[in-house]
Amino acid sequence: MVNITLNPETLKKLSKIKKEGESFDELIKKLIETYEELSDYIDEKWSKLQRDKKKFINLDDYTAQRGL
Repeated sequence: MVNITLNPETLKKLSKIKKEGESFDELIKKLIETYEELSDYIDEKWSKLQRDKKKFINLDDYTAQRGL
């Protein structure tokens, strides 16, 4: 078991999202897991965007082509 120090505002925010009967340890594990999943998802989407960026047209070019 390890003790951690939290800013009172951080504790308040964690307490708001903590479910009844859930420990802070469980909550923190869930937050870490969610962060990791979202981070992987964002990395995948960014990589796809970089691979596919030639398929997209610059907004200025689009409006110029259409005389807007």
